[in-house]
Amino acid sequence: MTPPDTFIEMARRLAREGAGAACDLEADRLMARARQLPTPRARTLRRAAIGLTIAARELYALSPGGPLPAFRPIGLRGAVAAGSLALARGRTRRAELIGLAAAAAAPDSPAGLRLAGQALFAQGRFEPAVRALTAAIARDPFDAFTRALHAEALVFSGEHEAGWRALSLARARGGEPVALAQALELALRTGALRRAGRRAS
Repeated sequence: MTPPDTFIEMARRLAREGAGAACDLEADRLMARARQLPTPRARTLRRAAIGLTIAARELYALSPGGPLPAFRPIGLRGAVAAGSLALARGRTRRAELIGLAAAAAAPDSPAGLRLAGQALFAQGRFEPAVRALTAAIARDPFDAFTRALHAEALVFSGEHEAGWRALSLARARGGEPVALAQALELALRTGALRRAGRRAS
């Protein structure tokens, strides 16, 4: 897992660029939209607004000043960095909430869904993690890292054949995630993932 210090530095840099203010403004926008929509959709937007407000507080704590940029890309990156920091610190529910908020605010970006999937996986909620990561892949089919995470979630959710196929696809795409895919394949062959999955459930 990436150490918290890496995410702190990233979040601090984005906070100095105004990511906290961008998240705050987007949270207000989502809350205003929620007031005009039917209950189920409004509830989703209100929850997203809360998640972005939490991300904004985290970012303000790192750097209270800065300009007021548009939500994308600075605010979105800042929210994901704040959520990744929460995840690295073991605050998985907070990371999930921020990830889902980022996904609601930027529905065409895979970043929020990938973060939510990682947070769900860390909580041992493997089937919802698979759904979040599947949705992230739909937004960016060429993101090999998300594909490797998706394969891992499939295996832990008990979908071993689908996990194997997803691992093969992640490896075929090449790049940095190949090492993760190879490690997962080795763990699957030796039965380590099955044992870990049983312990987690």
